[in-house]
Amino acid sequence: MQQFVVVLGRVELRRWRVRGWRMRGLAAPGDTWGISGPTFLLGYGVLIVAAVVLTVAVRRGIARGSSAGSAVTDPFALAYLAGGPARVVQAAVSGLRARRLVGAAKRGGVTAVGKSPKDLPPVEAAVRRAISGGKRHVGPLTEDSRVRSAVEKTRRSLADAGLVLSDAQRTNYRAAGLIMLPVLALGLVRYWIGMERGKPVFYLGLLLVAAAAVLAWFVLRRPPGRTAAGASVVRAATRQHEHLDPKLSPSWAAYGAGGAAMGVALWGTAALMAADPAFAAEAELHRIAAASSGGSSYVDSGSSCSSGSSCGGGSSCGGGGGCGG
Repeated sequence: MQQFVVVLGRVELRRWRVRGWRMRGLAAPGDTWGISGPTFLLGYGVLIVAAVVLTVAVRRGIARGSSAGSAVTDPFALAYLAGGPARVVQAAVSGLRARRLVGAAKRGGVTAVGKSPKDLPPVEAAVRRAISGGKRHVGPLTEDSRVRSAVEKTRRSLADAGLVLSDAQRTNYRAAGLIMLPVLALGLVRYWIGMERGKPVFYLGLLLVAAAAVLAWFVLRRPPGRTAAGASVVRAATRQHEHLDPKLSPSWAAYGAGGAAMGVALWGTAALMAADPAFAAEAELHRIAAASSGGSSYVDSGSSCSSGSSCGGGSSCGGGGGCGG
């Protein structure tokens, strides 16, 4: 029995020595926070990648939206989803043109003609009142208080349906970009301590630059103009109204004011230029055709992320002090 205890004690002593040797390999005397440079570099790189993944996941969740309001038939709501406030105004001008309530002014711009009926859609009525005082260019109409109020009502209804981001969601979307901030602060503290103690911190500095670049990219990236559900609604509406595609030269006389507004809502001023080229040329709408076509200038894929967060193998450095401070 005593021999067994002695043998067991020797085995435990050997295990303790092996564990002690391993601990000395991970953290030599004088290492910052008891963590060797290579070990900290590896862990810090993992933290950066985890922060990027978490930020993308949170932002995707915010920008996912809801499919509850997927049945959108209002051309001005679809115009907002496809191209923002500017597209809404262009769709309203197209509807008014189809009703013969707006004409091209000399030297560019539009002007009101005829007598305005009382049953106009709210956005068209607001645009009609905005241009009733004389010649107005289409672009600046979005700054008119009456037009802005009508467009804002459209935006709020879309936000309630989960098709565009609400004000609170836009704030949360921006705040999610700060997830990288504590990770960057941790690396800066480690870097500062390493500098004071004369430790090599070159590779840690590279990781800090990468973390700072990713943080800046997240912070500066604007929230998307619509949610993923809103983008799905626009795609479905484009398929449903493909007969209004300007490539097919649709007749506004056949589809009426609603068809004219819907065509511009989904295809931009290219639809107006195809259906009424004389009016489009006189009103100088060709100047905004490039910016309005496709809606890409309004909506971005805010939930996507580039590979700028990848880090090199900075943890492969010799010496007890390491390169991570």
